[in-house]
Amino acid sequence: MLKISIAAILLLAGAVPARAQGALSVQGLGFPPGQVSTRAEGSGGSTADFDPLSSINPAAIASVGIKSLFLQYAPEFRRVTAGSGTATTTTARFPMFGAVIPMGGTWTAGFSASTFLDRSFETRSERQEVVGAPDDIVTVTERLRVLGAINDLRLAVSWAGSPKLRLGGGAHLFTGGNRLTLDQLYSDSLRNTNSTQSTLVSYTGFAGSVGVSFHPSRVIGFALSARKGGELTASSGDTARATGNIPDRISAGITYEGITGATLSGRVSRETWSSLEDLSGSAGAFDGWDFSVGAEASGPRILQRIVTLRAGARRRTLPFGFNGDEVSETAFMGGFGLPLARNRATLDFAAQRASRSASGGVDERGIILSFGLRVSP
Repeated sequence: MLKISIAAILLLAGAVPARAQGALSVQGLGFPPGQVSTRAEGSGGSTADFDPLSSINPAAIASVGIKSLFLQYAPEFRRVTAGSGTATTTTARFPMFGAVIPMGGTWTAGFSASTFLDRSFETRSERQEVVGAPDDIVTVTERLRVLGAINDLRLAVSWAGSPKLRLGGGAHLFTGGNRLTLDQLYSDSLRNTNSTQSTLVSYTGFAGSVGVSFHPSRVIGFALSARKGGELTASSGDTARATGNIPDRISAGITYEGITGATLSGRVSRETWSSLEDLSGSAGAFDGWDFSVGAEASGPRILQRIVTLRAGARRRTLPFGFNGDEVSETAFMGGFGLPLARNRATLDFAAQRASRSASGGVDERGIILSFGLRVSP
């Protein structure tokens, strides 16, 4: 019981040793998938502030036009290299789903559930333990597993006063939990009993967001959005163990459609992840910039449908560090969109190759495949 209590406290504080987590991207409270749709991912995330299916700008939901349901699946294949050693893992994520419903001529409502931080990892260590007589030594394997996430549930409304201007606001509930399991496995299981203990840490917090989308002409558009975070509480059972604040965020995007059949876009975002410092423990939390550029263009015609091709790049600082230092990520993306069912459904696909690095000689490579489906019933 003492060991599981200690492990629970480490989890609450985010203080499990960074090197033991086995990946740069899951330090602290976990990895931020980005809360962007597959369509936006295909162009590097550069259209996120204009995209009605991304949980970024509440003003953007007015551009969807018709009732829509959407779902996203995004597995990641990760490889970590530290010196001469390597490790590979696969993480399956369903980072987003939701619905958008127009209400009359000028108002639109939307609901989305997106993964804010994903934390899944496993560590193993071996030690020698004396059982009974001084010379009676057995090998004990301790395995620590963490599975969970903090999710963002957003309810948003948008007002489109004209084709040029859209305004929006959103209310956010951040909720989720991490299940921690500690196994003790003895080499001589006939004489010693293996044990398994677990605990659940839950998170609750609130935030609000606002946004605007402005198209002064047919060829250019601007978007601006911001999120103000409230308190985030980590609890074990009915007891609050630690608190922080949901990070504030401000982002801006621009699109240019002056090239026939193509759209160029760019985005910059700033997020105050340091507000989670008290929950991140030894990993540390760092405020980060997020830059992305991308393009979208009409591609070939397949089965009488025009395929949209996308490409982009992204550079950002991950929220939690490695051994106290920042972790940076550079990613290149590409994808396509295929209309289905007489344009009442769209299948989007994006592939992302991400490189993550930090001081200490540890490098990480991730391949993320994203599948998005939008249906208009």
